[in-house]
Amino acid sequence: MLYLCLKYVHVIAAIFLFGFGMGSYLYLIAASRTANPQVIAHVARMVVRFDTWITTPAGLIQIATGYLLMQLSGLPLTTEWILTSLIIFLCVGSLWLPVLVLQKRLHAMALNAVDTGQDLNDEYRSVYNKWFWLGIVGFTGMFVIVMMMVTKMTPAQMVGMLGIQSWV
Repeated sequence: MLYLCLKYVHVIAAIFLFGFGMGSYLYLIAASRTANPQVIAHVARMVVRFDTWITTPAGLIQIATGYLLMQLSGLPLTTEWILTSLIIFLCVGSLWLPVLVLQKRLHAMALNAVDTGQDLNDEYRSVYNKWFWLGIVGFTGMFVIVMMMVTKMTPAQMVGMLGIQSWV
């Protein structure tokens, strides 16, 4: 029963991590496309809050419940899909602090534009582009991790199972 409860919490945390993260990402993209500093400032403020208070704790819960599930199931950390997903998770997680910092900068730049009555400048676009591409990399990693959670296979194992030949 403990295993099933932990698995439930693990899946819910994955939904929060992925769902809130993706929602925040898409809302800030949509807000930035308006080029309206007032809209961007409001949305960026909410994105920073959600990512700080919901998405980040969900990631920590993922680590804790994943570790406990691994221990309860008797699987070693060296199990290929577990080790691969942990490495990808840590890589994606290492992008998280820069993403939060960039989101706070986008918020500050939008607030400054509102306060001064100016348009957003090239610096905003530069910071936004960095944030955007870090999001692409991060969410690609998250898609792969969810695939491994479901299939218990690494991407290489999936490719091998599908009979797709390596080009290397």
